[in-house]
Amino acid sequence: MIVWREKIAAFAVHFLATLVLAATAAALVFLIWFPDPFQEMLGGTKLFEILILCDLGLGPLSSFVIYNSRKSRRALLFDYAVVGTVQLAAFVYGVYAVAQSRPAYVVFVGDRIEVVSAGEIEDGDLSQGKHGYNTRPKWGPQLAAIQEPTDQKERERLMFIALAGKDYSVLPAYFVPYEQKIPELRTKAAPLAALEKRHPEAKTLISSATAQLSMPVEKLRWLPVKHKSGFWTVLLDVDTGRPVGWLPIDPY
Repeated sequence: MIVWREKIAAFAVHFLATLVLAATAAALVFLIWFPDPFQEMLGGTKLFEILILCDLGLGPLSSFVIYNSRKSRRALLFDYAVVGTVQLAAFVYGVYAVAQSRPAYVVFVGDRIEVVSAGEIEDGDLSQGKHGYNTRPKWGPQLAAIQEPTDQKERERLMFIALAGKDYSVLPAYFVPYEQKIPELRTKAAPLAALEKRHPEAKTLISSATAQLSMPVEKLRWLPVKHKSGFWTVLLDVDTGRPVGWLPIDPY
C-alpha cells in the first residue's frame, strides 16, 4: 500500500533542501556573475531557469518516486545516494555552464564596446594577458580596452587570426586598462540626440533611462555594444568615460 503522506513529506523535505541550494546559486548568478543588465543581455536568467527546473525535477520528484518507509535503511540510503549524486552532478554542470556564459570583460574596441563571456576566451590566450588581465574575473565583469599593435607583421598576423574568428576582444594580450583609452573613447562616443535621430521609435526608452540616471543629457554619450547574441547600446558619462546605463537597442 502506498502511503502518499510519507511520499509528500519526503518530497517537501527534498524540495526545501533544493530550494536552499537554488537560492545560494541565485545569489551567485544574479548578484555577482550577471549584474544588471547582463542577465537579460546574455541570457543568464534563461540559463538559470533551466538549471533550477532540471534540479527540481531530478531531486524532489525523485524523492516522491523512490521513498517508501517499508524499505530498509540500507536500501533508502542507496537510493538517495544515487539520486543525490545525479542531482549534484547535474547542478555542478549547470553552474559551470552558467559560469562559462557570464560576462568576464567589457572591452572598448575602437568604435564600440564588446561584452566578452568567460567561455569565449581560450586558456592559452588568457595566459598572455598583462595588467592583471590573465584570469577570468570571479566577482563580476571587468573593464578593459584594446591597444592595437603598431608592428605591421603583427597586424597582418592578427588579421589572419580574425578570419578564424578571434577578434581583439578575446585576446587579453592586447588588453590595457580602460582608463588609458578614455580620451579616445570620448572622441568616438556620440551625443544622445544622434541615437534618437537614428531610432526615433526608442525615444521613450531613452528618455526613461536618462531620467533614472539623474544626469544632464549633455553629459551622456553612447556607443554600440556587441555581445554574443547581438547588439545593445551603452550610455557613458562623458566626464569619467565609464558606463552608466545599458539599453536594449541595436544602434545599427
